[in-house]
Amino acid sequence: MALRSIKYQEDYRSGYNNLVEEFFRPSLREASSYWRAVGYFSSTALESFGSPLGEFVMNGGKIRLVTSVELTETDLKAISEGASKETVCAQRLQQIVEEDFTDGMGTGVARLSRLLELGRLEIRIAVPKHGSGIYHEKIGLFFDNDGEYVAFSGSSNESRSAFEQNRECIDVFTAWESPIRAERKRSHFEQVWAGTDIGVEVYSFPEAARQRLLQAYHARAQTGTPRPRSDKWRHQEEALRIFLSSERGVLNMATGTGKTRTALKITKALFDAGDIDNVIVAMDGTDLLDQWYNELLSTRRQLGRSPHVYRDYEAHKELQEFSLSTRERILLVSRRGDERRDPLASALRQLDRRSARRTLLIHDEVHRLGSPGTRQRLTGLSDEVRFRLGLSATPDREYDEEGNAFIEEHIGPVLMSFELSDAIERGILAPFNYHPLPYELTQQDRERMRDVYKRQAARAAAGNPMRDEEVWIELAKVHKTSPAKLPVFDEFIASHQELLERCIIFVETQEYGRQVLSIVHKYRPDFHTYFTAQNSSTLSRFARGDLQCLITCHRLSEGIDIQSLNTVILFSSARARLETIQRIGRCLRSDPANPQKIANVVDFVRDSDGEAQNSDQERADWLAEMAALRHKETPA
Repeated sequence: MALRSIKYQEDYRSGYNNLVEEFFRPSLREASSYWRAVGYFSSTALESFGSPLGEFVMNGGKIRLVTSVELTETDLKAISEGASKETVCAQRLQQIVEEDFTDGMGTGVARLSRLLELGRLEIRIAVPKHGSGIYHEKIGLFFDNDGEYVAFSGSSNESRSAFEQNRECIDVFTAWESPIRAERKRSHFEQVWAGTDIGVEVYSFPEAARQRLLQAYHARAQTGTPRPRSDKWRHQEEALRIFLSSERGVLNMATGTGKTRTALKITKALFDAGDIDNVIVAMDGTDLLDQWYNELLSTRRQLGRSPHVYRDYEAHKELQEFSLSTRERILLVSRRGDERRDPLASALRQLDRRSARRTLLIHDEVHRLGSPGTRQRLTGLSDEVRFRLGLSATPDREYDEEGNAFIEEHIGPVLMSFELSDAIERGILAPFNYHPLPYELTQQDRERMRDVYKRQAARAAAGNPMRDEEVWIELAKVHKTSPAKLPVFDEFIASHQELLERCIIFVETQEYGRQVLSIVHKYRPDFHTYFTAQNSSTLSRFARGDLQCLITCHRLSEGIDIQSLNTVILFSSARARLETIQRIGRCLRSDPANPQKIANVVDFVRDSDGEAQNSDQERADWLAEMAALRHKETPA
């Protein structure tokens, strides 16, 4: 084996050269060691290397790899507040291994696993000491048994797409023709590998992630066939296929089953096919928009073209920049508009016919789209948009046919349903125990209900009758704020104090919430309220575990992912099933740290009071039915 036998060029450029055929494969054939420091590594690179990689291994070749783990804003926040950066990196890498390396075990992943198993591949993870970026250097060296080596650097990442599709260039420095430059590259790598480089911190490849990867490889080897992404997630691939065929419609997917990830898969497929240049993602609620933004930052490069992400909600006003951009672009925008400023409507109006045909419009929590104000502002504005995707765990607006009709007209029909029961039985969501607490209305409650009927009669007499929905809302508010629930709750929680750990309590009003708070205060000190005007740092403290119990009105009903949440307590439950599904979904998310998790739902059920069956009792029957479900498939 002799690297000197290869006639190296000073540089290799894709379009003029085939980087794999002309540089990497010949070097592997002659090398005994391969060192690589690169910002992004994918096992697909091992597919591109082909048979020379086998020869390299057969000849005793070993690889040293320094690569990066791209940390999310949540990761960085945890680190800044005292968490070990090594621990956070290990957790992030574990997630990457589980989500990417077990997804259709290709030959690249199998080779990567085999190299790890044979002890021929040593991986270290580099993280910048400062800032929020990733380690993004790209240098490499090949060594042979004669003591010669070749160094190279340049734009190429270590992945199949970089080698075979991207426009890349690398510069080459041989030890016999460019000894000073080659030695500088070698010294640089050795400093990074040893952890003495002043700009990065370096950690060993976490053993847990390594073992998880080998388990995935052996599972495939035993069956002899590639294993698809953990079977329990197969609904995501089904949703992808259905949407790409239909181009318009709603995916009804239970909370925690990967709506956002499925939407990103659809986005990537459309970018890869060259069908879109623009993506507009619209929803209500700052917390959910921020969550989407963080997810996009951590996965953007996987979309193929690294589109720029713009935001227009709250303090972010980037609609104009989005409109003026000429590159692939994504806009995160709030659906909440008014007569003075409606960024979503403005964004849709600014799309000419050609741009609209090359746009993917995503409405998350699409049931919100059917509200009267939103219908008025957005009617007709998406007619030219070719790809329209709605996401929701509860796309149907009960008791609102006009809203449902608008959603179907604006987005399309429901294309696929993956319900709460499906997710529990498949092992995606945690099963739960149901605790129904019966209560009776007080005399004061009955007087408040009579007041509602009096107002209804007065309005009818005045020629301005109340709509049925108005009456239901007023009566429901009486039930939701009944003081009769408070002593029932106090007595129950006194003997079930553990349910207040990792718990969210949903109430109807802030005033009622303060009454609940006074009860919670008797049993634990680490609680807080989270109402409309409060800063979202409270939610961050709860997610970290600084707070164990959160009392809130509406803001946590949708989209927020806190896997360690154990209990939801429903002082406030709507007549429609939609809100209940959203709220209990907060505690049903699986927790990797607690694989045997069984959640808890505490509910208040009003006595029938002579009725055949009231709405509380209907909900209780349904929740009891859901609580009886357990996993039918073993989670992979």
